[in-house]
Amino acid sequence: MTHTVTGKLNRDSNKHPWQSGTTFFVEVGEKNYNFKTKQNEYTNYTAPVFAKDAQVAFYEEALVKGSIVSVTGTGIILEPSSDPQYGPRLVIQNASIVYVAISGAQNSNQAPQVRPAQQPPAQQNGPAHAPPSGFDSFDDDIPF
Repeated sequence: MTHTVTGKLNRDSNKHPWQSGTTFFVEVGEKNYNFKTKQNEYTNYTAPVFAKDAQVAFYEEALVKGSIVSVTGTGIILEPSSDPQYGPRLVIQNASIVYVAISGAQNSNQAPQVRPAQQPPAQQNGPAHAPPSGFDSFDDDIPF
C-alpha cells in the first residue's frame, strides 16, 4: 500500500554518500490532536531517499530546514525509539520525493520556491510527437 507524508523539515536532511550515489535521510514530523486525551500527539517519519548524479545537487539544495516536502513510499516499518520521550519512528520504505517547496532565506517574508522533484528522464524511442507505428491504420469503429 502506498503511503505519502507531507511536512515541513525542522532540520537539514542527513546524507550518506555511497559509491553509486547518495542516500538522504529525510525526517518529517506530524502533529495530531487526540480528542480523548486532549493532548497533541506526534508521529515521526524517516525516509531514506537514494539519489544519483543531478538529483544529488538538487536534494542538497532542496532538503534543508524550512522546506516543505512530500515523500511517498511502498510501505511503513515501525522502528522503536531508544528515547521514550519521542516515541516510535515510522520508516517509509522505497521512499521518493514527489514535491518540494524550497525554503528561501530564513526570513519568513520570502515565499518558498516551488519545484517538482526531479525524476530520471524517461527513455524515448524517437520523437515525442510521432505516433506509434501502425497507428495510421487504427479503426475507430467498435466491433460490438
